Amino acid sequence: MDDFFLSQVIAAVAFACGVIAFQCKARRAVLLWLAVSGVANACHYFILDRPAAGALFVVLATRSLAAAFSVNRKVMFLFFGRIVAAFCFSYKDPIEFLGLFATLSATYGNFQHTAPRVRATLMLSNVTWMTHDLVVGTPVAALMQATFLASNVIGYWRYRKGDANDT
Repeated sequence: MDDFFLSQVIAAVAFACGVIAFQCKARRAVLLWLAVSGVANACHYFILDRPAAGALFVVLATRSLAAAFSVNRKVMFLFFGRIVAAFCFSYKDPIEFLGLFATLSATYGNFQHTAPRVRATLMLSNVTWMTHDLVVGTPVAALMQATFLASNVIGYWRYRKGDANDT
Protein backbone atom coordinates (compact mmCIF):
# COMPACT_ATOMS: atom_id res chain seq x y z
CA MET A 1 0.00 0.00 0.00
CA ASP A 2 1.49 3.37 -0.92
CA ASP A 3 1.89 6.15 1.64
CA PHE A 4 -0.76 8.45 0.13
CA PHE A 5 -3.41 5.73 0.15
CA LEU A 6 -2.52 4.71 3.72
CA SER A 7 -2.72 8.35 4.82
CA GLN A 8 -6.18 8.67 3.33
CA VAL A 9 -7.37 5.46 5.06
CA ILE A 10 -6.13 6.81 8.40
CA ALA A 11 -7.78 10.16 7.65
CA ALA A 12 -11.03 8.25 7.08
CA VAL A 13 -10.74 6.76 10.60
CA ALA A 14 -10.22 10.27 11.98
CA PHE A 15 -13.20 11.36 9.91
CA ALA A 16 -15.50 8.75 11.46
CA CYS A 17 -14.41 9.64 15.00
CA GLY A 18 -15.03 13.34 14.35
CA VAL A 19 -18.53 12.77 12.98
CA ILE A 20 -19.34 10.73 16.07
CA ALA A 21 -17.91 13.53 18.25
CA PHE A 22 -20.14 16.22 16.85
CA GLN A 23 -23.27 14.15 17.29
CA CYS A 24 -22.62 13.72 21.00
CA LYS A 25 -24.52 16.03 23.28
CA ALA A 26 -22.18 16.21 26.25
CA ARG A 27 -19.14 18.48 26.07
CA ARG A 28 -16.85 15.77 27.51
CA ALA A 29 -17.97 13.16 24.97
CA VAL A 30 -17.37 15.60 22.10
CA LEU A 31 -13.84 16.28 23.34
CA LEU A 32 -12.94 12.63 24.00
CA TRP A 33 -13.96 11.59 20.48
CA LEU A 34 -12.02 14.57 19.10
CA ALA A 35 -8.93 13.34 20.97
CA VAL A 36 -9.15 9.99 19.18
CA SER A 37 -9.72 11.76 15.87
CA GLY A 38 -6.70 13.98 16.56
CA VAL A 39 -4.37 11.01 17.02
CA ALA A 40 -5.49 9.51 13.71
CA ASN A 41 -5.16 12.87 11.98
CA ALA A 42 -1.62 13.30 13.31
CA CYS A 43 -0.63 9.93 11.87
CA HIS A 44 -2.18 10.88 8.53
CA TYR A 45 -0.17 14.11 8.30
CA PHE A 46 3.09 12.48 9.37
CA ILE A 47 2.68 9.89 6.60
CA LEU A 48 2.16 12.77 4.13
CA ASP A 49 5.41 14.36 5.36
CA ARG A 50 3.55 17.30 6.86
CA PRO A 51 5.30 17.38 10.24
CA ALA A 52 3.88 20.75 11.35
CA ALA A 53 0.29 19.60 10.83
CA GLY A 54 1.12 16.24 12.45
CA ALA A 55 2.73 17.89 15.46
CA LEU A 56 -0.22 20.27 15.81
CA PHE A 57 -2.64 17.34 15.79
CA VAL A 58 -0.63 15.52 18.47
CA VAL A 59 -0.96 18.60 20.67
CA LEU A 60 -4.61 18.95 19.60
CA ALA A 61 -5.36 15.38 20.69
CA THR A 62 -3.75 15.81 24.11
CA ARG A 63 -5.43 19.18 24.47
CA SER A 64 -8.87 17.72 23.72
CA LEU A 65 -8.24 15.02 26.29
CA ALA A 66 -7.16 17.54 28.93
CA ALA A 67 -10.05 19.87 28.10
CA ALA A 68 -12.53 17.01 28.54
CA PHE A 69 -11.67 17.12 32.23
CA SER A 70 -10.76 20.78 32.81
CA VAL A 71 -11.68 24.28 31.68
CA ASN A 72 -8.85 25.83 33.68
CA ARG A 73 -7.39 28.82 31.80
CA LYS A 74 -3.88 27.96 33.02
CA VAL A 75 -4.14 24.62 31.23
CA MET A 76 -5.38 26.42 28.10
CA PHE A 77 -2.36 28.74 28.13
CA LEU A 78 -0.04 25.77 28.66
CA PHE A 79 -1.47 24.27 25.47
CA PHE A 80 -1.08 27.57 23.62
CA GLY A 81 2.63 27.36 24.47
CA ARG A 82 2.87 23.73 23.38
CA ILE A 83 1.15 24.52 20.10
CA VAL A 84 3.50 27.40 19.30
CA ALA A 85 6.53 25.31 20.29
CA ALA A 86 5.41 22.33 18.17
CA PHE A 87 4.80 24.68 15.27
CA CYS A 88 8.20 26.38 15.57
CA PHE A 89 10.06 23.06 15.70
CA SER A 90 8.21 21.57 12.72
CA TYR A 91 7.55 24.56 10.44
CA LYS A 92 8.31 23.94 6.75
CA ASP A 93 6.29 26.44 4.71
CA PRO A 94 3.82 29.34 5.05
CA ILE A 95 0.65 27.30 4.44
CA GLU A 96 1.24 25.79 7.88
CA PHE A 97 0.20 29.08 9.50
CA LEU A 98 -3.38 28.06 8.66
CA GLY A 99 -2.89 24.96 10.81
CA LEU A 100 -1.45 27.08 13.59
CA PHE A 101 -4.44 29.43 13.56
CA ALA A 102 -6.90 26.51 13.38
CA THR A 103 -5.26 24.78 16.33
CA LEU A 104 -5.07 27.93 18.46
CA SER A 105 -8.73 28.78 17.82
CA ALA A 106 -9.85 25.23 18.60
CA THR A 107 -7.79 25.29 21.79
CA TYR A 108 -9.53 28.43 22.93
CA GLY A 109 -12.86 26.76 22.17
CA ASN A 110 -12.06 23.53 23.95
CA PHE A 111 -11.58 25.37 27.22
CA GLN A 112 -14.97 27.07 27.14
CA HIS A 113 -17.52 26.03 29.73
CA THR A 114 -20.46 25.21 27.47
CA ALA A 115 -20.89 22.91 24.48
CA PRO A 116 -22.33 25.69 22.25
CA ARG A 117 -19.19 27.79 22.78
CA VAL A 118 -16.95 24.79 22.14
CA ARG A 119 -18.85 24.05 18.93
CA ALA A 120 -18.78 27.65 17.65
CA THR A 121 -15.00 27.96 17.86
CA LEU A 122 -14.51 24.48 16.43
CA MET A 123 -16.51 25.58 13.38
CA LEU A 124 -13.92 28.32 12.73
CA SER A 125 -11.16 25.74 13.16
CA ASN A 126 -12.90 23.36 10.72
CA VAL A 127 -13.05 26.02 8.01
CA THR A 128 -9.38 26.89 8.50
CA TRP A 129 -8.19 23.26 8.46
CA MET A 130 -10.36 22.58 5.39
CA THR A 131 -8.63 25.44 3.57
CA HIS A 132 -5.23 24.08 4.63
CA ASP A 133 -6.13 20.56 3.45
CA LEU A 134 -7.34 21.76 0.06
CA VAL A 135 -4.11 23.68 -0.49
CA VAL A 136 -1.80 20.81 0.56
CA GLY A 137 -3.80 18.27 -1.45
CA THR A 138 -5.27 15.85 1.06
CA PRO A 139 -8.81 15.28 -0.20
CA VAL A 140 -10.05 12.97 2.56
CA ALA A 141 -8.91 15.44 5.22
CA ALA A 142 -10.60 18.34 3.40
CA LEU A 143 -13.81 16.33 3.06
CA MET A 144 -13.48 15.35 6.70
CA GLN A 145 -13.26 18.99 7.82
CA ALA A 146 -16.22 19.94 5.62
CA THR A 147 -18.22 17.08 7.12
CA PHE A 148 -17.08 17.96 10.65
CA LEU A 149 -18.31 21.49 9.99
CA ALA A 150 -21.69 20.24 8.74
CA SER A 151 -22.00 17.69 11.56
CA ASN A 152 -21.06 20.32 14.12
CA VAL A 153 -23.65 22.76 12.73
CA ILE A 154 -26.33 20.06 12.83
CA GLY A 155 -25.37 19.07 16.38
CA TYR A 156 -25.25 22.71 17.43
CA TRP A 157 -28.75 23.45 16.18
CA ARG A 158 -30.17 20.13 17.35
CA TYR A 159 -28.97 20.62 20.92
CA ARG A 160 -29.29 24.40 20.97
CA LYS A 161 -33.06 24.01 20.66
CA GLY A 162 -33.13 22.02 23.90
CA ASP A 163 -30.69 23.60 26.31
CA ALA A 164 -28.49 26.60 25.50
CA ASN A 165 -26.22 25.82 28.48
CA ASP A 166 -25.60 22.17 27.66
CA THR A 167 -22.37 20.92 29.16
